[in-house]
Amino acid sequence: MTASSLAVVISTYNAPHFLSLVLDGYRQQSDNHFSIYIADDGSNDKTKKLIDKLKAYFPVPIHHVWQSDDGFRKARIHNKIIQQITEPHVLLTDGDCIPLPGLVAAHRRLAGNKYFISGSRVLISKTWTTTLCKRPTMHTNRPLSWWLQQRLKGNINRLLPLIFPARLSGANDQLVGIRGCHLSCPTEALIRINGFDEQFEGWGREDSDLTARLLHTGLKRRNLRGAPVLHLWHQECSRDQLQDNDAMLKECLDEKRIEAIQGLKQLAE
Repeated sequence: MTASSLAVVISTYNAPHFLSLVLDGYRQQSDNHFSIYIADDGSNDKTKKLIDKLKAYFPVPIHHVWQSDDGFRKARIHNKIIQQITEPHVLLTDGDCIPLPGLVAAHRRLAGNKYFISGSRVLISKTWTTTLCKRPTMHTNRPLSWWLQQRLKGNINRLLPLIFPARLSGANDQLVGIRGCHLSCPTEALIRINGFDEQFEGWGREDSDLTARLLHTGLKRRNLRGAPVLHLWHQECSRDQLQDNDAMLKECLDEKRIEAIQGLKQLAE
């Protein structure tokens, strides 16, 4: 799919220091055939000011889509963005995940219409996260020896994903191990499953529900080996609604549901 561009959707909420590092990672991509859509779940004005500042010199378009702060509503803000996407493939990622320079190139080169791609992450320590947040940028194009030093210092939790060249695993239909750190799929597939299910409010399982419904359409899962994102440390979100969200995910799996109950169609009404 090297002739087509990619929509990179980044979720964020009141974390401008994280977002600055993440966007700087996308500024350093080896492949600029993409647009950025920032899914802002009610951040204050600091996030808008950061984005407006970066837009002036950023190498690719940045679209900032904001909704008012009414609790954790990641599914809803993503649906608002899906309504606007014109690119044929979407890369879903989070505002705490710094991309390495080849991430977009890997997802574009390996994209297909019969599967979605699930990526991995390398965890950054609390101490190094604090250090990085004191700077507006991070130089990500580093030699292996530099990453080895970070592993020996305990700044990252593993090294092997940073060594492997980007390649895909065989196709499977497993839901276990899916994370929201970076997942790409055809835009048409997101529309077919009616987007994210807005019944999921509060942290947890909205990504698993989306992935399950992609699998129910017949799409396969392929894991991306290599090209991980760097996951910044942060305190865990509240799990207050996780039990309810677990129950909704089980219902989706039991019914082999394809369409979100409260999704794109309902948002448009």
